[in-house]
Amino acid sequence: MGLDIGVGSIKAVSLSKQSEGISLDAIGEIASPRVEWTKGDQKALGEVGDSVKRLLAEIKLKPSQVVTSLPEDEVVSRLIRLPPLKESEIKDALRYEAETFIPYPLDQVSIDYEIISEDEAGRLTVFAIAARNELINSYIKLFKNINLELVALESPAVAMRRIVSSSVSDTAGIMLVDMGEKYSDIVSINAGKVYFTRAMSVGGESLTRAISVNLGLDMASAEEYKKAYGMKEMELEGKIKAAILPVFSSMAEEIRRGLASFREEQNKPADLLVLSGGGATLPGLGEELTKLLGIEVQIIQPFMKINSSKLTLPFDLNTEGCRYTLAAGLAMRGIL
Repeated sequence: MGLDIGVGSIKAVSLSKQSEGISLDAIGEIASPRVEWTKGDQKALGEVGDSVKRLLAEIKLKPSQVVTSLPEDEVVSRLIRLPPLKESEIKDALRYEAETFIPYPLDQVSIDYEIISEDEAGRLTVFAIAARNELINSYIKLFKNINLELVALESPAVAMRRIVSSSVSDTAGIMLVDMGEKYSDIVSINAGKVYFTRAMSVGGESLTRAISVNLGLDMASAEEYKKAYGMKEMELEGKIKAAILPVFSSMAEEIRRGLASFREEQNKPADLLVLSGGGATLPGLGEELTKLLGIEVQIIQPFMKINSSKLTLPFDLNTEGCRYTLAAGLAMRGIL
């Protein structure tokens, strides 16, 4: 099972490998408790654990193992170039390099890495990820409390890369924007490898709040207007678009910077901008980004090559599936 513990909701996806391919066994979502649990507070951990148990009961799932992700805004990642080294020497070299980009004492963090490439001279390009041990321990405690075996903690970028490679392309240069409730993540992927990630403090809630403030609506009504009309200029005399335009412009500028970094890093422009997460289906969003950034935009379809025929779902996977990209990518860890 892949479990995406977000600020707004907790999403679960269970996949299995069958002779005919990958099968979707269970999928569902429940609201997240509004508690600060990642610092190890027992009461808060209990509330999140209860929510996870309720979700699993609702979707009739009894997993023994789970893969989950750390929040991208709490993970430090960096592309690092190293001289020719043996596998056993890379960790030590990374700890030395880490002093330049990790803002915590090194005895308080854990570092992992993936080798991206090796040139003819044996020089390595490595994608390094670091997270605070306190954060990691909170996740370990959470799953111990509810008797689930936590088999892996991943960076969201690494998990979502699996979905991009399997459902979009494993060869193209792709900029992925995963739009969450409070934050959005930008992930640069080229030929199936992650090259950089960054978190934006702009999410679906920022857009809803802009409508609420500008049009004098409560948040629930503003959310409905956002989902119905989004960036469509012809709807409601363009009032919804005008309300969210400043927030959208800020987000678009961050994406533009990401695309510039991609071009600089890869010596070529990205082929495609892929949208994921709950905010990806905002009406007119893809068209506006294409117009502004001059790049083809697609909404990801994480379940396109996954057999979901055994489930009867209360929502359409074709339109709502992008909300579950991270959970699906986490569940794929043991399958691909």
